[in-house]
Amino acid sequence: MKFYDLHIQGKNFQEDREILKEARRLGYSGAAITYPDKSYKEAKKALKRLEEEFQDFEVIKGVSIISETPRKLRRKVDKFRKTADIIIVKGGDPKINRATCEDIRVDILTRPYQNRRDPGINHVHAKAAAENNVAIELNTNDIIRSYLKVRTRLFEYYRDIIKLHRKFHFPIVITSNATSTYDLRTPRDIIALFKCINMQEDEIIDALSTIPRSIIEFNKQRDSMIILGAKIVNKGIQ
Repeated sequence: MKFYDLHIQGKNFQEDREILKEARRLGYSGAAITYPDKSYKEAKKALKRLEEEFQDFEVIKGVSIISETPRKLRRKVDKFRKTADIIIVKGGDPKINRATCEDIRVDILTRPYQNRRDPGINHVHAKAAAENNVAIELNTNDIIRSYLKVRTRLFEYYRDIIKLHRKFHFPIVITSNATSTYDLRTPRDIIALFKCINMQEDEIIDALSTIPRSIIEFNKQRDSMIILGAKIVNKGIQ
């Protein structure tokens, strides 16, 4: 079984190289090195070098978008969709959370609960995310770096998101959101951790393996798609 981490925060070539080596050692088959939208252009050369070096490990180019308004969000998605393998949007603001869930070009919504007292998504967001195949991220770094009341509240948010997932069937991905090698955990450790918040083992494996793989494969075919489910094959439509 192949496991993927679709959200590792990029820094520079050397540090990105070390964290990818550690991810491979821990049992992952691929990982996304994600740079903020403001520095993604400058990072592309380093990402290309990483792709060339890690022939036996899938290096995925990710961009993390921060936006103040839905309009600016759409512009940034337009800008990066053809150059990034994965587009992640940082949530928290209700309008950004909703606009992200409604945009089929976005892959992942991270931290919809940021600076909030609730999980950041409700049935409206959940339905839109399911319709547009936007994954909601649950990341281990927020858990590792939190304590006491904050961690308890975070577990509550994750449980609420999981309940919505079971009802509306939007995709969930589990990532590290790692900033260093010390933030990474083995897939086995992650499975044990998320069992503590009432996720079933098959749900966790889907979030670490099946869903990330489907996102990667879907994005490889985006350029040939004219509408969802219809793509150009040679001169015909399939």
